[in-house]
Amino acid sequence: MERKLDELLFALMQNMTIAVSGEKLARDLGVSHSTLVRWIDKLRAAKVEIRGELFTGYRLTRVPDVLLPQLLRSRLRTGRLGRSLYHFYSVDSTNGFAMRLLMHGRSVPDGTLILAESQTAGRGRMGRTWHSEPESGLYLSIVLRPTVSPGFAPLFTLACAVALHAAVHRITRLDVDIKWPNDLLVGRKKVAGILAEIQADLDRIHFLVIGAGLNVNHKALPEDLADRATSLRLVSGHPHSRLDILLDFLERFEALIDRFQSEGPETIVSEWTRHSSFAVGRRVQITDGLRTAEGITRGLNSFGALRVETASGRIEELYSGEVRDWE
Repeated sequence: MERKLDELLFALMQNMTIAVSGEKLARDLGVSHSTLVRWIDKLRAAKVEIRGELFTGYRLTRVPDVLLPQLLRSRLRTGRLGRSLYHFYSVDSTNGFAMRLLMHGRSVPDGTLILAESQTAGRGRMGRTWHSEPESGLYLSIVLRPTVSPGFAPLFTLACAVALHAAVHRITRLDVDIKWPNDLLVGRKKVAGILAEIQADLDRIHFLVIGAGLNVNHKALPEDLADRATSLRLVSGHPHSRLDILLDFLERFEALIDRFQSEGPETIVSEWTRHSSFAVGRRVQITDGLRTAEGITRGLNSFGALRVETASGRIEELYSGEVRDWE
């Protein structure tokens, strides 16, 4: 269904200046006119503005900001990431869909990308929800099948953060920070988060699903988020191309993964450290649900854990937790 909706929208976008008859659209798509009408209604429900003109057909009233596979594939510069692609106008969660695909035995190649225009139950770290406004953010998951020890899995999350950081900075020129382990901040407010899920044995990763949400063109955020989250548009004052950010991110993420596979973990550790103000010399408090650690950050170990020097001078290595500045 989603693939057919993409084909219909792409056909309308190719004929922006004229109305296309429903008869022609139905014929080209190989469906009945009643089915076409249902699809038009589904696109309208997804906030695509389509005018139905009497006796002439259908016409888009504005170019929609939709991450159509047809537009993505024509500009994709990766070898694996995004080559297999699922695109949804609405889904409960891109990570949830990816996990269902994998658990039900479907063939899911390395680098499979799941994209959504909106999520009804987007998930963040520590059981939180992710606000997923339609046509405003990047909501995606990537399936990876790395041939490394499961102990190195956290490095792929860090690599995702580094790649997204670089893509956002190149496209928007905004100053972006990375908060350990995987939040992107602009002006001390969160613009992106990353959630990783894994299935592995002691010595082998079966698959890794890395989900990312980036607030791009939100004009406002809910009151309960506005004090700690923002969007690229709210900070810069103008909209940005979600497609350009996505393409740049995929290329950078694949390159980082390849470097990690050939050069080792220091590749990712050094890149993350270079772009994060939380890496070294930051006074932080970290809570992981069981305990709270306070101290000064002393970089990452080779598995991506944050090294914190406590008041006693002891170095603790933390693999997860909520980081706050400690005064």
